[in-house]
Amino acid sequence: MAHTPLVSPNPPDWDFRDAETKEGAHVIHTYPAMMIPQVARHLIARLRVRLPDAVTLLDPFCGAGTVLVEAAAQGLLAWGNDLNPLAVRIARARTTPIPGADLDRAIAFFRDGLTLEKMTQFEGPIPEFPRRDFWFQPPVSQALAFILNQIAALPFPDLRYLAEAVFSETVRRVSNSRNREFKLYRMPPQELNSFCPDVLGEFLAHFRRYAEGLRESYPDLTRPAEPPRVVEGDSRRLSDIPDRHFDLLVTSPPYGDSRTTVAYGQFSRLSLEWLGLPQKIARGVDQTLLGGRPHQRPLPQYLPSATGSASIEQIHARDPRRAREVQAFYYDLDQTLNVLTKKLKPGALAAWVVANRTVKGVVLPTNAIITELSQAHGFVLIEDLTRNIPSKRMPRANSPSNVAGETGLTMTKEHLVTLRYEG
Repeated sequence: MAHTPLVSPNPPDWDFRDAETKEGAHVIHTYPAMMIPQVARHLIARLRVRLPDAVTLLDPFCGAGTVLVEAAAQGLLAWGNDLNPLAVRIARARTTPIPGADLDRAIAFFRDGLTLEKMTQFEGPIPEFPRRDFWFQPPVSQALAFILNQIAALPFPDLRYLAEAVFSETVRRVSNSRNREFKLYRMPPQELNSFCPDVLGEFLAHFRRYAEGLRESYPDLTRPAEPPRVVEGDSRRLSDIPDRHFDLLVTSPPYGDSRTTVAYGQFSRLSLEWLGLPQKIARGVDQTLLGGRPHQRPLPQYLPSATGSASIEQIHARDPRRAREVQAFYYDLDQTLNVLTKKLKPGALAAWVVANRTVKGVVLPTNAIITELSQAHGFVLIEDLTRNIPSKRMPRANSPSNVAGETGLTMTKEHLVTLRYEG
């Protein structure tokens, strides 16, 4: 992989207000609440100044793989983990270098195979799943099934994840869901009446665009001794991640409220259904994330964070059910921290990028809570930086209770919390 030269550990402005965030492999697929590459890039460089002999990096909530791409660009051996099968596919697409000749052959393969004439002759089955015809017009479903058939015949195994990422983005753009949003809302009838997407054209255009992104990130196919590894797994276990292996951790955990804030499950569902995952998985992403199923499992009363406990008590006075949901999230985050102590080397540095959401009018200071939870597991705080989030695909006010007319501020700042694991 092409190594990023001389990345500054002290950027003049952590906001990166005018930065191009869709560069190189980062152009591949949208994803909710992604860390922008500039933050990951400079944060990794900042950690390496403090720990210049660092070789390995872990991102236990890797999402679309932003941190992994940037870690590999700086010569680190990176591992990523995520519980969302779509995130894992996107991250693998971003972190798998493909020879330029293979990209050219794949472009030709799809260009020659995905024609209107051939599609009219296609008689293959169209995947069935609940409410398919609610979210997709019949001609769109036929075209998507035709593309899937072509992907199955792709003669380049290393390109499978890239092709699936392109397909997933195409699904998002040709569905009846309002575009540019992460939650599933059907277009109003007047828009649907005039909505006639070019499904094959969308796929081909995105394949070319993503291929160029890979060429930009991997121009000469130089790379670390090991390209990034991406594991589909639970951060509370990390059973497929090696122990005592990592010098650095850079990550951004989920916010803990997919229903009203960052809709990972809704964002992923249609793509996963088209890719053939079982309904339990395709529709169950939110239930498996941190804080999922809070009312179906026992939770301990004690949380090793005075700040977190006080915040939960405030919410409990207003809504006990919501308080339990918040408690479940921080309990699961604490479980992840416990597991991370087995994966990090003594002296390892951990950087968390977090934002403080609001529940029932109570601001949850996650930066302070994660610091206190970490300290209970043998970490020492080094610094807590703050950056403004210049633009977000979330409104400045949302409905945190899912009640019409009740609004609360969404997150406009992030904290970059760095700690050292004393072991």
